[in-house]
Amino acid sequence: MVTMTLREAAQRASRSVTTLRRYIRSGRLVAEKRRGRFGPEYFVSTEALADAGLETSAESPPRDLAPRGPQAPVSTSGSLPAQHSVPVSLFQELQMKHEQLLVQYGMVRVGGMRVLELRGDLDSKQRELEASEARIARIRRKFREETKRLQQLLRRVELEQEGRGLEIAALREKVRALEMLTRNSATNATIEKQFSEVMEQMQRIDRMADEVTPPPAKTAPWPDTAVEETDH
Repeated sequence: MVTMTLREAAQRASRSVTTLRRYIRSGRLVAEKRRGRFGPEYFVSTEALADAGLETSAESPPRDLAPRGPQAPVSTSGSLPAQHSVPVSLFQELQMKHEQLLVQYGMVRVGGMRVLELRGDLDSKQRELEASEARIARIRRKFREETKRLQQLLRRVELEQEGRGLEIAALREKVRALEMLTRNSATNATIEKQFSEVMEQMQRIDRMADEVTPPPAKTAPWPDTAVEETDH
């Protein structure tokens, strides 16, 4: 199997290098990329050219190199006139530069397509970010409203607790007053009861004393001695 450079394959197939590169990118022409003189370049086999349906004439020049415009005069010897002749080394160098420019153009084009893809991704991410920010803003607004509502409810509960506390304090004062009244009533009743018991005991003692003590006896009057002595 004979392999050749892409330029040689273009000469054999009577196609331009650009056309062959387009065939390679589309998959019509099978090529192998190897390290060449000026960097990686494609190598094509004769079988790959035949499978792609390309002509394999080794003498026909590539179509892109054919002269454009008015037909240049050709000498009888088969060579170009002197004023149209170009050194082969210069032609090959120009053709190599052309291929390099095509490669660079392809790389720039791929880079541009990649930039467009990245820009599209960036736009989609930007839209997602805006949607996320809007959703976060809604959540924050809802959170603030819920916090405000809960604060109002908490304040209402605190006021209710303060009112209940005042009611409980008032009830405690009432209970304390009732306890004092009850204690005073019980004390008065106890005092009255004890006083009654003491009076009853004193009356009982008096009755017992009256029963035990005898009545006083009647005594004779003393004689008047002074009168008797005077008579004598």
